Amino acid sequence: MQENNIVISESTEGKIKRFKFALSLARRAGKALPGTPLACEAIRKGEAVFVLISKTASENSKKRVVNCAAHYNTKLLYTELTPAELGAAIGKSPLACVGITDKNLAFNIERNLY
Repeated sequence: MQENNIVISESTEGKIKRFKFALSLARRAGKALPGTPLACEAIRKGEAVFVLISKTASENSKKRVVNCAAHYNTKLLYTELTPAELGAAIGKSPLACVGITDKNLAFNIERNLY
């Protein structure tokens, strides 16, 4: 008799790993802007390709970034990562959002978004 266990497939696990690696690569290249103030500033200047927001971030942070992005027509992507995981992926303390300023790195991150 087979047991039906719920297991995260290797493909999902690998995709999360690649997603976090792409974020860390963007940070090392200086193309990831950590935190709400820096992300909003990049949106206002037209430098941000997109902003990555944690779904579990505070409502105030979400509202600030969403309103700024809507006003300046910047793409928003939501991730299942917690603020602590998002911050750890780029080597910082917990973050509600991260702005990405490079098109090629943005494509790589978006492709690996799970």
